[in-house]
Amino acid sequence: MVQLWKLVLLCGLLAGTSESLLDIRGNDVLRRLISGLERGLGTFDSTIEIIFQNLKTELESRCLNDVVEETQQTENSLEGLISRIFQVVNRLTGVRIRNVQVPDITFESTSENSADVSIPITADVTVSLPLLGEIVKLDLNVDLQTSVSIETDAETGDSRVVVGECPNNPESISLTVLHRRPGLLNDVVDFGVNLVRQLVSSVVQHELCPRIRELLESLDTECIKKLIGEPQVTTQQEI
Repeated sequence: MVQLWKLVLLCGLLAGTSESLLDIRGNDVLRRLISGLERGLGTFDSTIEIIFQNLKTELESRCLNDVVEETQQTENSLEGLISRIFQVVNRLTGVRIRNVQVPDITFESTSENSADVSIPITADVTVSLPLLGEIVKLDLNVDLQTSVSIETDAETGDSRVVVGECPNNPESISLTVLHRRPGLLNDVVDFGVNLVRQLVSSVVQHELCPRIRELLESLDTECIKKLIGEPQVTTQQEI
């Protein structure tokens, strides 16, 4: 038997009086997501931790080389990790995020011992509602940004890896509507877009950024130096 609240939601959507009902639905979805994030998404799928540990091992093995070059393997491993995370998000919220791609991971040297790190992520998103099914399909672009540096203790001379903040900037999340269910009110489509923005923002803050921080902090200073590479220097001609 169809649940009563689903029938009420459908009638509200058709009658154009759905704003408060959608808010209730959105709040329920976000509540379930936040609850899952607080527990840790790895508790729902142990494969997440396995992939993450394999990614750390793969990076550490690359650091044994004299020069650490970017490889497709690292990007594929990161794609696998993020895909698995979003699979759990789908189970918790019903929002499907798939076809995750990490086009490039860049370390832009800002000094001899520091660099800005950029990790762009793209994916396809589908938002569904009870009875209505799919209401909107979106193209997702997220740019994770942080920094990494090597700091030396003035007294002991020991060096350590320091990872900067990974800001949860709404401007770093871009959503483009690829397809919308015909006949739906704009409010319903806007609900889907805003829900995804809040959902992705929460995942970035509570899951992706902490993973990137832990990944970088697990590397030793020599490895970070290799990833940073040589700073760009502007030479001036002597007169």
